[in-house]
Amino acid sequence: MTLKSILFSFVLLSCTFRVNPRPAGATPIKAAVVRSTGTLFLGQTIWNDLNTGWANFGNTQVQIDYTSLAGNGLTLSQITNTQADVLIISAAGFMSYTDAEVNAVKDYVESGHGIIITYDSFMTNKRAWAPLVGLSDTVSLGGNTWPDPFSFNLLAPDHPLFSKLSGYTTGVPFLASPGTFSPGWQLTAGTVLAQATPSFQEFTGNGLIVVNEGENYRGLYFPHYIEDKADGSNLQDMQVFYNGLLWTAGVPEPGSLLLGLGAGVLFVRKRRRT
Repeated sequence: MTLKSILFSFVLLSCTFRVNPRPAGATPIKAAVVRSTGTLFLGQTIWNDLNTGWANFGNTQVQIDYTSLAGNGLTLSQITNTQADVLIISAAGFMSYTDAEVNAVKDYVESGHGIIITYDSFMTNKRAWAPLVGLSDTVSLGGNTWPDPFSFNLLAPDHPLFSKLSGYTTGVPFLASPGTFSPGWQLTAGTVLAQATPSFQEFTGNGLIVVNEGENYRGLYFPHYIEDKADGSNLQDMQVFYNGLLWTAGVPEPGSLLLGLGAGVLFVRKRRRT
């Protein structure tokens, strides 16, 4: 079999089971923030920094909608109307949701969309969201505040989440980690990309950045309040969050499996339903 026929067979097989996602830079990535801290306290978020300054972080425009899903009684129809590529649940630790709202978010993501969850402990019915980002629905987390910024040890430094970074030190002091008497981090299909272990006096935290690639969606969990500009979110935080929006939306990025065919490029990825 010639090289040409091998490449053709590979492309044919790939196109049978996969589809090409939107090319980078073609149209804006749309994200919608579900009712959470990120819709209640807009003055402390990085949403406008990314909406107006996205070109500082990459070539693909992002549009973060923080009003459409800010109300109570969230429905699947409301989420669908946003046409969001990615849903954001921003530090929802103290928020409560009805079972219908929790299921609406879950159904939308599982139908072929991305999700980013930040600084959440997954208490009560919000546990249903944990597997979307690769965590077990039995995980037990608590929030901690540290006196100084802390760094993440990048366990997968070549992952697109850390594009344009050689290291990652957050500017925010808030980190979710397992409670003292909990069994620790419990993952399902998630992959740990980075770990933070800040220490103060006799206590050491343990926060994990986790990603999950489902059958037709991508989920990302940040254990820290990465979007909290009021308390120190820095340019590295913004770059990582921007990268996370692109990755969960399925935009081609450095490190993707690319097969060059003449002037064309085939991006191989699982099918995403709309």
